Order: sequence, then structure tokens, then C-alpha cells
Amino acid sequence: MLQERAGERGAAARGTGGSGRRGEHMDRISTWRRAVGLALALGAAALAGPAAAADGEFDSRKVTARELAVELQRVTLPNGLTLLLAPAPKGGRVAVWLSFRAGTVFEPAGKSGLAHLVEHVMASGPTPATDYAALLETRRATHFNATTGHDVMSFEAVVPSEELASALWAAADRLGTLPGLIDDALVARHRRVVLEERALHVVDAPYGLVEEQLSSRLFAAPHPLHAGVGGTPDELATVTVGDVQAFVATQLVPANAVLVVAGGFDPAQARRLVEAGLGRLSPGRRTPLPRLPPPLGDLVDRRAEPLAREPRVTLAWRFPGLAHDTGLALQLGAQLLAFMVDGAWDMRVGAELDEYGGEAVFLMQLTVPYDEPMTAMEGDADGLLRFLTRRELPVEVLQAGHLALDRSALVALDDVASRAALLTRLEHLPPPRLPVGEYLAWHWRIDRSALRDTARLQLREPRVVMHARPTRPKQPRLERE
Repeated sequence: MLQERAGERGAAARGTGGSGRRGEHMDRISTWRRAVGLALALGAAALAGPAAAADGEFDSRKVTARELAVELQRVTLPNGLTLLLAPAPKGGRVAVWLSFRAGTVFEPAGKSGLAHLVEHVMASGPTPATDYAALLETRRATHFNATTGHDVMSFEAVVPSEELASALWAAADRLGTLPGLIDDALVARHRRVVLEERALHVVDAPYGLVEEQLSSRLFAAPHPLHAGVGGTPDELATVTVGDVQAFVATQLVPANAVLVVAGGFDPAQARRLVEAGLGRLSPGRRTPLPRLPPPLGDLVDRRAEPLAREPRVTLAWRFPGLAHDTGLALQLGAQLLAFMVDGAWDMRVGAELDEYGGEAVFLMQLTVPYDEPMTAMEGDADGLLRFLTRRELPVEVLQAGHLALDRSALVALDDVASRAALLTRLEHLPPPRLPVGEYLAWHWRIDRSALRDTARLQLREPRVVMHARPTRPKQPRLERE
């Protein structure tokens, strides 16, 4: 149930090889240019045809804020629970997402992995009467899960609309019943499960240990994300039943919670059910965000990769207090970097912005399917990055990025589970809080110069750069030619 995001496991450092070595690798320069050519081709294909669309034709392809709008009722119950009701007139299923400000950033020092362990303990209980996964399965649930992220812990279910009462009962019973069942045996059992998850998703996963080390560098101690969401085995071993009980008592309370109900349901009935269940629980207190240590200076780090056979370089930046419009510009930039792909050599570029708990992380990864000097790869990554920071991108590429963000928003709103997840994420972002449609369409306000200026200001040093060198690399390119 560990929510896997690169920012939860990563680490790295500033590049020292950089562009100064590019003159020694003229073949990579041509590769880089082919990557840009492909980006332009993708941009053109995303529009009206082989030629650039006229302004009127292009405008007709935009998705407006009105089209992305969500009917949403926001209610704060007397015990502090924030309730979001998002009914869909023709939906046959309903998603129930109960989330808390209880992610890893709220863990006490020396107890890394505590939040993730609590999530496992509280997802489904040890008795038949509290086995919510099995109980909702008998009610034809199509989704049951729990996740822990940087700042949010969520418990999720999707059931037929007529079973909304069952899903809301499980959410309330989890908080009312499970804390009294937590004992040493239960904590020990779930600790073993969490360690098995780490073995599966980190130790035995390609680049897993690399990304774990990235986290320890990007979030240097005493930052609570220093050990990632999963924590270290040594610190997890020190977590006691008292630690689990205390975390549940202070963090998993209505005043610290957001409940999203999305899909086919009657809002009046849903509110009555919530008020009769979760609304009657003791409120607790809303937990303030902790003060997080600022980013350190630039850093370059290296780690051998025992599983994957392809070298990878990761560039990472951490931003405290990222402004709303700045974050959206970086999201657009991440989308555009994903277009920078070399079809000839299968060079892969990925980028993302992860916002959480008053901070944000921007990641860019470059992976190549052949043996390559890490400093040369870092220079290639910097070269691609300069298309955001040093020049205004061609209109066709920028338009393709905008349209890709539109499609992602439409897909997220089309499914009840992803709609509930989206509404949950937006609710936990820092103010100002915009209407959903306005937030999802805001990126259209970002033009080429605004994107360039934002990237130039934000994507500069200090940064963390991680070199992942396979212990069994593939043949160098020259040998393969």
C-alpha cells in the first residue's frame, strides 16, 4: 500500500560534468537535435494535422474551465471533518476517500516509517467484524486500498451507489473501533508486511535503492522524509505499539480529515449518513504543518544499480512554499520535457512536479539503453533542460503540452476513483483554493515567455543529481553500431 512516487524514495546532487564535456561527444549533440525534432513532430501531431492549426482551429480544441467544472459541495461538520460531495447524475458507482494530514512529514524524529505502518494497521482490522476489505467485497466493491504519501494518508473504496452506506460505515467504524484493537502482535505482524513491501518495491525493484538514496540526499536529516515513506528497517524496528496508538490518536481524527464522496449518489442522503457516523466521533485537533528544514546546497551522488542494465541520471529540486501559478508552470514544463525523446536510441526522459505539505519537488530523469559516461548523460539532461530555461519553445510544442494536460484532467474526472483522488489532492494543497475547473484550466494562462522565465528562475542550483550506474551495463553505443 506504499504510494510510490519518485519523490518519496529519491536523492541526488548537482552536476559537475555538465555542458563543458559536450564538445567531446558530437554524436550526442545530433542525438539531442533528433530528440527536439521528434518533440516538434509530437507537437504538430497533437494539433489539427501536419500543418500548424490556425488560431481559431486551435482554440476550438481547448478544454475550458467550464467543461472541467465539478459540482461540489463543501461542508465542515461540527467536529471539524471537511466533507466534499461531488455527485454525478448518471453514475452507477460511488467513491469514498477518507484522507488525513498524517503522511510522513508528521512522523516524530527517529520513527521513520511510522505513518506507513499506521496506514497498514488501520486499513482493515484483525477480526471478521473489522475486516473491511472482505466486508466491502461482499458488497461488490471494485476498489479498496490505502496509501501513504509525503503529507497525506488515504483510505479508499469504490462501491455500487446503493452500497454507499456500507462504505461510509466502514470509514466510521475504522476510526471508532480499530484503535482499541491495536496491540503488540498486530503491530509486529504489520511491521513484517511493511518490510516485505520494502523488499519488493525498493530492494528488488529496478532503481529502488537508487531512489531511496536520492531521498536521503534531497531531504537531508533531520527532514522527516530523509528515510522516505517506508522508513529504514532500523528505525522501524524501534516503533512500539504506544507510538502507533499515539499517532492514531493525534493524526487520524475528524478535525484532521477530509472525506470525499464522488459518483452516483444523493447528496442529502450522503450528508445524513456522514453526520450519523463520522460526524459523531470525537473531533480531536487539526495538526499544523511542521517546520521543515530548508534545502541544503547542491550535491552530486552516485550509486551502483544491481538490477537495471540502463544508466540513469536524475536531477531534483526542492522548493519550500511554491506559489500556485509557479507550480502549474512547472507542471507544464514537466509535460513538455516528456516530449524530448530520441526514437533512434530509445532515450527516455521523464519529469514530474510533486506538491505536498507546503513544499514541492521537481524531478527530471534521463535513461538510455546503452553504456554511457554519467557526466555525458548529465550534460545531455542539461541540454534538454535548456529548452525550458534558455529559449521560448515553438508554439506547436507548447500547445501540445497544454492539450496533454487537458486530456489528463478529462481522464481524471471521467472515473469516480481518480476523480475522488484528484479532489482529495486539491483539498490538501495550500491556499488559495480555486474552483476545480479553474484550477485544471489555469495552465492555459502560461505562455512561452512565462514558462521560460519560471523555469529559468526555479530550475537552477542548488539541485541534487543522482547517477545510477548499472553493475551489468549494456554495450556502449559504438560497439552496438
